[in-house]
Amino acid sequence: MVVIFTKFDGQIVNEYVNMEEAENYEDKWDLARTKADDAFQRVYLPKVLDTEHPPRAYVRLEGEN
Repeated sequence: MVVIFTKFDGQIVNEYVNMEEAENYEDKWDLARTKADDAFQRVYLPKVLDTEHPPRAYVRLEGEN
């Protein structure tokens, strides 16, 4: 089984919108990406990997298509 996580870019935008840190635009996007990846690794991925039959692989999609 392979699991595909879609709309990861939406998680990045969500982190960006809810953040007050970072002094400039680029730093804020970098920090938002880091926070989104952390949330993915800490919250979402364990829910799938801790199942009785975890996937052998996963893909995280982001972008326009």
